[in-house]
Order: sequence, then structure tokens, then C-alpha cells
Amino acid sequence: MLIKFGALIIIFCAAKFSWAQIAARNSCLNCHNDYAAMMSSSIHFKEQIFCNSCHGGNPALHDQKSAHDRQRGYVGVPEKKIIPLICGSCHADVERMNFFGIPTDQLAQYRTSDHGKGLFQKGMTDVAVCTDCHGHHDVVQVGDPNAPVYPLNIPTTCEQCHGNEKLMNRHGLPFDIPEKYKKSVHGKALLEKNDLGSAQCVSCHGSHGAHPPRVNNIVSACGKCHVKERQFFSESVHASLAEAGKFPECISCHNNHEIKVASLEIYEQMCLKCHLKTDPALKRGSQILSLLQDSERLLKASALLVKQAGIDGLFVEDEQALLEVVNTNTLELGPLQHTLDLIRISKHHADLKNKNNEINSLIVRKYKDRHLRTLVLVFIWAFILLMMLALWKRYKQYTRPK
Repeated sequence: MLIKFGALIIIFCAAKFSWAQIAARNSCLNCHNDYAAMMSSSIHFKEQIFCNSCHGGNPALHDQKSAHDRQRGYVGVPEKKIIPLICGSCHADVERMNFFGIPTDQLAQYRTSDHGKGLFQKGMTDVAVCTDCHGHHDVVQVGDPNAPVYPLNIPTTCEQCHGNEKLMNRHGLPFDIPEKYKKSVHGKALLEKNDLGSAQCVSCHGSHGAHPPRVNNIVSACGKCHVKERQFFSESVHASLAEAGKFPECISCHNNHEIKVASLEIYEQMCLKCHLKTDPALKRGSQILSLLQDSERLLKASALLVKQAGIDGLFVEDEQALLEVVNTNTLELGPLQHTLDLIRISKHHADLKNKNNEINSLIVRKYKDRHLRTLVLVFIWAFILLMMLALWKRYKQYTRPK
């Protein structure tokens, strides 16, 4: 107990000594002590980046007027237009950032973003800068779950501006995007299931270089995660239209912020947006839809058959393994359908049908084999009973009194 108490005293004294050292070099804390607790958790504080690095002035001077002398480089509360430049003075310094393994092109990226162009080219002061997303005195590492830019927190961070009706109206932008995202398949995966791999704002728009994907590069944004879909889409008849800027790729069928779980209903709803009912392409789409629906029906029927066979006491390990193959191949139809190639999809469907038929044949054969074994067993037991009766009669004959 004494040892633990002594250790606590040492830690406390060390902390006090550390703060005393900092206070000696940083007189800002004499007046601005209310920021001390906030700064103590900051990654900058841990790396000994103090007030003057951003606010300028001379923290070694204890006279306020001298410490706040503009001629000594005092900035005070930075104007919004210089905040990226202040942050960039360190974060764009290759030599300084190299030790931490941090990218140094963030300021350059920001200049290309819609936020950066609004700030530097149009003089807007209501656009996002570094501190709006990362915080200021309490900046923590991006991998910290408490960071505003941690994947789980990014939608809330972006919503501060993009959910602000007044601000968005001023820029002619919709303000309901954050709410739409929360209802999407990506939003539910991230916010309800804590799936950090799910797409959020920066996954599609970028972070420091944030801007909306253009018509002809939407597939590149989606393709960062949906690799096979991107590959197969590039082989489709829609690809050339997308390259010409006449077809907004993925979002034409799936929407953008309010993406729902992909279902076959898309064929019945979205194709008619572009194609007339007399269009031969619509007929091809209907044929593809029928193949996809039949593939799902076959998979469900086979899964039900294997499950029931197991309940009935049959050994179905081989059929379960084959069913996994069928399930995987059925899932492969998801990306493949983006080719809109009826021949390839038909061939894939035929392979699936053959595997489903194989499962059905194996299960039926096992039921027949079990029925045959049952009949054989009945005959064996009947033979045993007859033999026992014959032996019993024989025994009675030998044991009967003479």
C-alpha cells in the first residue's frame, strides 16, 4: 500500500514539475489557464507545439503587452483565411513531417478543394478550414476514436455545415444530405453496426481535397470499394456513355447519398428512366432479370432441401460444401450483371443450375438409399425373428418331458 501511495506521489510531482517547466517557457498559461486542460490531451501539446506556434507572440515574456506585440509576430485569433497557411507551415514541411510519416500535400490538396477555392479564390469565410474538422486546442490523432475525423465521427463532423439549412441555402446546396446518408446502406453499416470499412463522406469526396465526383469519374469513386463492379461496368454498353459525360454511372441506378440495399427491383424501376418499353435493350434487361431471379430461387430451394435432409437425419456435409459453392457463384452474379452481357450471364446461370441439380440429385439418391436400407433392415429383422422362433421350437422339443 505504501509503495502504491509513493508511486502516486512521484507521478503527481512529475506532472506538476512538467507543467512548471512548460509554464516557465509558455507564459500564455498564466492568463489562458482555461485552455490548459483542453491542450493536455492534444497531440500538439505532447509534441511540445505550444500557443505561439499558431498564435504568434513571445511566450517567454511575462508582460502581456510585450508578449502580444504585433511586431514580434503576434497573430492572436487567426483570421479564417490564414488558418490553412498556419497549419501548413508545419504540415507542408517535408523535413518536419517526415519523422511522423504524415503526408505533406494536405495544404496543396486543400487549395484544389471546393472549400479551399471558396476561401482563397472567392474570399468566402464560411467554408470549412482545418480547425472546423480537426478542432483547435484539443486536436487528437486521426486514429483516436475521439477525433472528429475518426470514421465513426465523420458524418457528424460534416453535418455541422452540410446539415445547416441557412448555410447550405447561401451556397445553393442541399442540406438534407446527412439525413439521407444515415438512412443509406453505408450509413447504417457505419453508424449502427460500427463497420469502419463502410463508405462515409471522405471515402467518396476526399478529405483535404474534398469535392463532388464529376459525372465521368463517379465509377472511380465507387470503384475504390466495389472493384469488380467497376471492372464489369467498364465492359458494358453504358461505359462509353459515361465516358462521354452522358450517363452518371453508378448513381443513375443506385442513387448517391441515400443508397439502398441493392435488389432486383432496380431493373423494374430504374431502366424505365432511360429506356422506352419498346426498346430492345429493355427486353434484354428483362431477360437478365429473369435469370437473376431464377438463380436466387434455385439457391433458396437447394438450401431448403439440404436443411430438411439434415433434419431428417441424412449426412449432408458434401451437399453443404457444394451449396457454399453455389452461394458464392450466385453472389458473383451481382458484379457480373453490370456487364449487361446476356450471353455471359446466361452461361453463369447455366453453371449454377447444373450445380443446383447436382445437389438435388445427391439428396434424392440419399433418400432412396435410406429407403432401401430400411427395407433391407426389415427383411433382416424378419429373418432374425423367424430364426429365433425356429430355435425356440427346437429347444422346446428337446426339453419336453418324455
